[in-house]
Amino acid sequence: MKKMAYIFNPKRILVFSLVFACINVFAKENIPNPISNSVVYTKVASGCAPSTSQTDLDVNNVRTTILAAGDMWWNLDDARYEIPKNGNKHSMFAGALWIGGVDAGGQLKVAAMTYRQGGSDFWTGPLNTTTATITPDECNEWDKHFKITRAQVEDHVANYLDPTYVMPDIIENWPAHGDPAQGQDFNLAPFYDAGQDGGLYNPYDGDYPDYNVSGSNDNARLYGDQTLWWIFNDQGNIHSETEAEPLGLEIHAQAFGFTADNEVNDMTFYNYKIINRSTLPLNDTYFGQWVDPDLGYYLDDYVGCDVNLGLGFCYNGDAEDEGAAGYGFNPPAIGVDFFQGPLADPNDGIDNDRDGIIDEANEQIIMSKFVYYNNDFTVIGNPSEGTHFYNYLRGIWKDNVPMTYGGDGHGAGQGSTTDPCNFMFPGTSDPDFTTEWTEQTAGNIPADRRFLQSAGPFTLQPGAVNEITTGVVWARAKSGGQTASIALVKIYDKEAQALFDNNFNILNGPDAPDLEIRELDKELIITLSNGPTSNNINESYREKDPYITKPANLLNDSAYTFQGYLVYQLKNATVSVTDLDDPDLARLVFRSDVNDTVTGIVNQYLDPILGVYTPVEEVASVLSDGVKGSVDEGTEYSFQITDDKFALGNTRLVNHKTYYFMAIAYGYCRAEENADPYNVNDP
Repeated sequence: MKKMAYIFNPKRILVFSLVFACINVFAKENIPNPISNSVVYTKVASGCAPSTSQTDLDVNNVRTTILAAGDMWWNLDDARYEIPKNGNKHSMFAGALWIGGVDAGGQLKVAAMTYRQGGSDFWTGPLNTTTATITPDECNEWDKHFKITRAQVEDHVANYLDPTYVMPDIIENWPAHGDPAQGQDFNLAPFYDAGQDGGLYNPYDGDYPDYNVSGSNDNARLYGDQTLWWIFNDQGNIHSETEAEPLGLEIHAQAFGFTADNEVNDMTFYNYKIINRSTLPLNDTYFGQWVDPDLGYYLDDYVGCDVNLGLGFCYNGDAEDEGAAGYGFNPPAIGVDFFQGPLADPNDGIDNDRDGIIDEANEQIIMSKFVYYNNDFTVIGNPSEGTHFYNYLRGIWKDNVPMTYGGDGHGAGQGSTTDPCNFMFPGTSDPDFTTEWTEQTAGNIPADRRFLQSAGPFTLQPGAVNEITTGVVWARAKSGGQTASIALVKIYDKEAQALFDNNFNILNGPDAPDLEIRELDKELIITLSNGPTSNNINESYREKDPYITKPANLLNDSAYTFQGYLVYQLKNATVSVTDLDDPDLARLVFRSDVNDTVTGIVNQYLDPILGVYTPVEEVASVLSDGVKGSVDEGTEYSFQITDDKFALGNTRLVNHKTYYFMAIAYGYCRAEENADPYNVNDP
């Protein structure tokens, strides 16, 4: 039997959900600066007030708080990156964009956020496109997130003409257009103009927030199964965080996640569309992602990076993540991938994407610096003024000394050198060096860590539009200690990169059929049908696998196609799709599949400790006793149920009793025999 990949899409006839919150966190901002004389600015003159909006991204196994002023993963007091959700453990403390450059007159311009201890550099709302200004009232009006789900949009597309359909407020009042009286851009939040009425958003005419639904738009500009969309800027008030001059930026942001049955369920993603509303160019510009990763208990962490992956990561510095806030033994690791950076200057003579080609058209700058600094106010500690923030973006310490390879990166510590470098703690992934450099080789003691990934330099032209896309990847190995989790994060990060390369068109699988049930005397007749919005009408489902990139596999068909249906009886209404392998909770009652000689399906799963793939039979090659239907004889759509799979003694169905069923549709993709079963370019 050929090795085959398996993907499914579930649906059940009764849905019951229980959600609760439990919070217990321990983390810290910067320690007090003993020499600081700075003032905390809350509002100056007629400028905008600091943003207060906080909204949770909580679609999958992560619950995290996103703020509206360029910072995230905390609530201004404590960490709010809970994973697993409802597990009372947090893996991040804070994060934000850093942006800096120098104008033609040598004036430094920087916008950055950390913990708002010194104030803010970002405010909410779109700028006037001519003057690059905003009023306090507009800042206040836009101090919010627009939270939406793909399911809401799909329901709208399917039912907007139905007179009984109740349109959600988020769709009816989607912020598609700016206010012309304020000089704002006409087009703001992305939408699909289904009504083709001159670019005006009209949801009653079928327009909708711009997810890729029903094949309407292959270049969708909203991503995820749940999305938070908002606008912020750096012009609403003075820059009291960095005390530097503003750049004139308007930033359209979205935070999003996917519901999945694999490691994507533990990921979150962030996309920033950065518009330069200034009329002057900015030279030697850098965009950066600043991260304060507090992995459970925050005082025993290490950080590092993988240059080839564009990945910064945090892991536990010892075998146990201690205390009530800690994850215990075999703790997880967490990584931040810098997927997409700004466009490089033409003919700059730099291989900005490290693909071996210099100065190709539309070359994007990937992670070009990785900097770690201490939670203190030494020359390699917390930044406290604009030049410090800008220096860190460029890989330069606060005393204007460039980073050097080894030790503490400043010429001290174990293994230190005087060789300039771009990446701290890269292990052996830095192509410019052969000696391993990690926090362990430097002799560091695990503690509270911060790091910064940046991309540059480039020239930020007036009116230029750049995009930054980052993602957070989390993994916890079951054995092998903390280093095994690092290996697993890197494996999962390759999947995240493939997802980004596929425009975040996640592999959904064939839509599950609707279950139509006719009740008779001690008998049920169940019929399967695909509705008008299904991606599997006439069993025509076909979907490219973004992870199949090896030439050997591309010679075959690299798309999943529909293969069959499975129907399970569930123990009760709380059983989910993740429980289908548990015979105490779910039992197969029906199967049918297409007639094509494919009988069983096997997935290959990588063991990160042993580095080998383990085969797991997902769909058996023969029909089990007591299961209705057939194998490899063509799809069937109707079957009879007379027995209760969970009954003891007499199994005959009982009238007036509630039973629960779930149907899934599954597809497969045939891989080359003996080819890499994980189907990624670099396993």
